[in-house]
Amino acid sequence: AVVSTQSTGGEVKDTRMLPRIVAISMTIVTILYVLAVTSYHIILDMDTMKSGSALASKLAGIKIGQAGEVFYAIAVAVSTLGNAMCASLAASRFLQAGGRSGILPGCFGLVNTKFKTPVFSLLFVMVASTVFISFGNVFKLINTASFTSFAFTTLCAVGLLVMRRTLPDIPRPAKVSLFFPVSTAVMGLYLFVIPWITNWSMCLLWTGLTLAGVPVYFVCVRGVYRPSSFIKLSDSWTNFMGKLLNSE
Repeated sequence: AVVSTQSTGGEVKDTRMLPRIVAISMTIVTILYVLAVTSYHIILDMDTMKSGSALASKLAGIKIGQAGEVFYAIAVAVSTLGNAMCASLAASRFLQAGGRSGILPGCFGLVNTKFKTPVFSLLFVMVASTVFISFGNVFKLINTASFTSFAFTTLCAVGLLVMRRTLPDIPRPAKVSLFFPVSTAVMGLYLFVIPWITNWSMCLLWTGLTLAGVPVYFVCVRGVYRPSSFIKLSDSWTNFMGKLLNSE
């Protein structure tokens, strides 16, 4: 819920509702998750649980029959597709914000004039996801994405706590209890540290790939070294993609 509000918060007219949205959504999701896991343990045997494959469909097959198993399989597929679409849209909004603020090349900030969507950022997310999936297992991709995502989520939560202490009087669109950033930082830190114990090589690889973007940022974005040819090439590419994708 906390991660989702990062991308949808700008779409909400009354930002004062955001803390309540986070609290309600987290409560509902937690209750549903606990009830689902509890039902698995009550109805399914341990061997089926250990298989970890389509547990909801197997549970429906036992209690309802083959029709229930098919229905649950379709429902899970639709839910997964919807989540993937929402995740793609959310990720593209992050890239769009980076393009508009100058952190990323300007082409990432392009928005379609008709549909008002960041088309270039969406295409980039789709192409990058396809490339990553083609080179490995999808479950490994999920683990690595979660690892890097929670690392930055933890940093954001810690940054909020620091700003609450150092800049207490700055305007805040939404005021939240310290419970939210503290709990997010604690859970995020836990989810960041545990993978280092279970699969340190994967963590080292993706930490290195993430840190590789730091010199690129300082050289190409902060202006430490931005030759005129690079600026012209970036502007020409942005103008070309804007015309191609009917975006501005």
